[in-house]
Amino acid sequence: MNTPDDTAADYPSAEMQPADHRAALDAIERAWTSIAPLQGARLREAIRSTPEDEWRGRPRILLALAASHRSVGSRSRSAALPWFRGVAKAIDADPTMSLEVRAGYHIHLAAALRSLGNLVVAHEHLEVARTLIENDTTESISTRISLSASFSLQLGLIRVHYGEYDQAQFALGLAGGLAVEHLSLAERVECLSALAYVAMLLGDFRLADEHLEAAEALAEGTELMSSVFAALAQITRLQLALERGEPGVAAPVESVRLATRGSDWEAHGWFAEAHACLVERRYIEVLDLLARITRLVDAFTGTSTLPAAIASLRSETMRCLGQPQEARRLAAPLVPTPRHIQCPARVLALVHLAAGEPEAALDALEPCLVLGDLHSDRTMPHVHAIVAAAHLALGETARADIAFDRSLLGAGRNESVWMFSTLGDDVLRHLLERASHREQSQPIRASLERLLGSSVDAAPRLDEPLSDRELVIVRHLATGQTLGQIGSQLFISVNTVKSHVRSIYRKLQASSRREAMTRVRELGLHIDD
Repeated sequence: MNTPDDTAADYPSAEMQPADHRAALDAIERAWTSIAPLQGARLREAIRSTPEDEWRGRPRILLALAASHRSVGSRSRSAALPWFRGVAKAIDADPTMSLEVRAGYHIHLAAALRSLGNLVVAHEHLEVARTLIENDTTESISTRISLSASFSLQLGLIRVHYGEYDQAQFALGLAGGLAVEHLSLAERVECLSALAYVAMLLGDFRLADEHLEAAEALAEGTELMSSVFAALAQITRLQLALERGEPGVAAPVESVRLATRGSDWEAHGWFAEAHACLVERRYIEVLDLLARITRLVDAFTGTSTLPAAIASLRSETMRCLGQPQEARRLAAPLVPTPRHIQCPARVLALVHLAAGEPEAALDALEPCLVLGDLHSDRTMPHVHAIVAAAHLALGETARADIAFDRSLLGAGRNESVWMFSTLGDDVLRHLLERASHREQSQPIRASLERLLGSSVDAAPRLDEPLSDRELVIVRHLATGQTLGQIGSQLFISVNTVKSHVRSIYRKLQASSRREAMTRVRELGLHIDD
């Protein structure tokens, strides 16, 4: 059973007597689910410092050794497998072993196999765990709920790989609802990170922000935010920064690399980095990254959404490089994913627009418009923007105005701006000029201000300016670092950092890091210097 409040065990020393060794191993058995993700190497050292005869017959200790290889700082994805084989042998020798060990073995092995890209077998082990949990009524309810929470988390993560985001959101939501009492700290951060990623893809950027804030708060004082447990959080932060046109992505890219390296999310991290290169018009680097992703994903089992996403981004890159025929060839056979989270029709429509074929662009987007409200809110504003450009090219200005206002409204909810750059400067300028002369609601006006750059001029000044030290801390906050990491880099205590952050929030009239960063950008403060 997971014990999220247990963060340490009494590790044995060489001077211990046999009874002391047994007591220490007992403590590890009770708390290993919380210790292993944070201090895997130390946990292994503690166990191995006791005589092997004391622990080799304890399946919980073997399971702890296996799971400890998926911990902060661990980069060996296959080292856990021999230990899992030891647990399997112990279970075979004693079929009456507790549900906690039998189902826990399948859940933790599934996590290890997922990290190796073996999604199919990982999913099979989760289904075995599900059956065990549902059919075994001898264990306590608390133990079964804890196992169900861990099972739901791992199932949700595999659903993310498969691109089944609605199902992933359901499974992750179930795990999140049980998290406080039944998941370890690392699992809670992992769950929130995945929920943030799914919310971002579905187009609810504010919810994604909330999940990111919650994950960062939980991880405070640990290294979890720079580990695989926060890989999807770091990818989400980078993607949100790109969508919102935030300046300076070097720090978020580096955070993504650090958190995803050597994990099953590494390809997703490279894909986010490729998107960053596209935004910065480094097209050859995009193509190089996509080639690397293709080779990496090719070794995975199961159906991943990345190959289609790679083809879509490669098509968009070829369009930007002035290769419309190649872009068309790549985009034409692609099929959108459910909810059009991956929506290749947008790329094909842009190719048609560039070729002077606005009618064909509208035809390409017809399935998106038919899907309507079920379309991902992340990609639908882009659809409306392209529709507006197509109607403008046809001289249908009234339709263009309606579509563009819908795009501005949808983008305004998420503060998105990047999508509009795909329309071309002249077309965008014309649409913006027409929109700015119409009477608009406040959300649309806010989008117009972001795109026209008038918000900086209109932004009020601070009544009390930030000090030089506060500006330095603001720059660190913008990179997503925890307060502990900021204190370490600036050689000050966490409490001192917290004091500065409280002062920063007060001066900026913000209640969260996200609000503070938004306020900083509105004021035109140069946080990337």
